[in-house]
Amino acid sequence: MPLFAISQSKPFYKQTITAYEINKKDTVNKKIMVTYLDSLRKIITTENNISNAISGSKSKSNKTHSVTEVDSDRLYILTDIDEKGDTIGKIVYVYDDKKNQTEYYQIRSSDTINGQKRVYNEFGKNTKLYNKRKEGHKYFLRTECEYDSNGNTTQSKTYNESGKLIEYDKYENVYKKNEFITTKFSSSNGNGFVKKLKQIKKDYTTTTYYYSNSVGFNYGIKINIFYGGMCIQEEDEKGNMKELKIFDDNKNLLVYVKNSEIKLQPENK
Repeated sequence: MPLFAISQSKPFYKQTITAYEINKKDTVNKKIMVTYLDSLRKIITTENNISNAISGSKSKSNKTHSVTEVDSDRLYILTDIDEKGDTIGKIVYVYDDKKNQTEYYQIRSSDTINGQKRVYNEFGKNTKLYNKRKEGHKYFLRTECEYDSNGNTTQSKTYNESGKLIEYDKYENVYKKNEFITTKFSSSNGNGFVKKLKQIKKDYTTTTYYYSNSVGFNYGIKINIFYGGMCIQEEDEKGNMKELKIFDDNKNLLVYVKNSEIKLQPENK
C-alpha cells in the first residue's frame, strides 16, 4: 500500500528541515527531516521524524515514516512505520477544550514507554508537568512553573522520582520597546544560583548568549554549547523557526539548521 493511501488528504506543502553539525568548517553530520502537509496545513506524513532525530543515536537506523492516524480537536495520533510497512510505534497527544496538550504517550510494542500529563492555568500556561515513572503506571511531579503578567516564565523547579528538588531556575525579565530580555539563573541540588544564559528577542530574531557549557541532541545532531558562545534564531511571523545558528566562544559556526517550505499543489480557489 502506498504510504499516502493511509491518509485521505493530499499533500499540498512540503517542509524540509536540514541540520548540519560543523567542526572546523567541515560538516561532520547532516540530517534531513521532511514533513508533508495538507491544504489546511495539517501534517499528513513525515520522513526521518523528530522522535527518531532527537535520540542522538549514532547507529545507522532504517528509514522511517510517520503517518497521521487521528487528527481532531481533542486527539492526535502519529504512527511510525518502518521500510517494510510495519507499525513500530505510536505517539499520542490529548488536548483539552482550549487546545492545550494535557497528555502525551509514546508507545512501542503496545507498551507505554513514556507518558506525561500537564496542568495549565487560566491563561493557557503549563504550570505542572507529571512524568510516568520508569516502573509501573503511576506519575510523579517533574516540573512546576510560575509566570509574570506577560506570560513569560519567572521560575521553574524540577524534581526527581523521589520528590527531591534537583534544579531550580529563576528568570529576570526586562521589557523594552520592541525588545524582550530574559536572563536565566540556575541552582542544582541545593547549590547557589549561577548565570546560565541571556536571551534577547527583537522582532523575529532571538539571540542567546551562553554562560556555561552543555551538550545535547536536537534535529538528529549533537549540539555543543560553550561558555561565551551564542545562538541566533530567525522566525517567521507565525513563530516558526526559519534558520538557526550556534557559535562557540571564538565565533566559529558549530550548528546550522534551515527550515524551508515549498507548495506542491495549487490551493482551491
